[in-house]
Amino acid sequence: MNDHQYLSVKQIIECNQYPFTEGQVRNFLLFRHRNGLQEAVRKIGKRLVLRKDLFDEWIESKSEKRI
Repeated sequence: MNDHQYLSVKQIIECNQYPFTEGQVRNFLLFRHRNGLQEAVRKIGKRLVLRKDLFDEWIESKSEKRI
């Protein structure tokens, strides 16, 4: 059985683990098909939630690559 943790936009903002504003997270979700975040997003009814482990991986994939 998979024990994935899902976070709403409000939970992401309030947990202080992520340095994003509500507007930034909503922008990530709005353009999820362009920025590659769609793999971490689950739609439940009208709500969008993010799978925490995949969201963390997405953030790490966006870090600058050092040469």
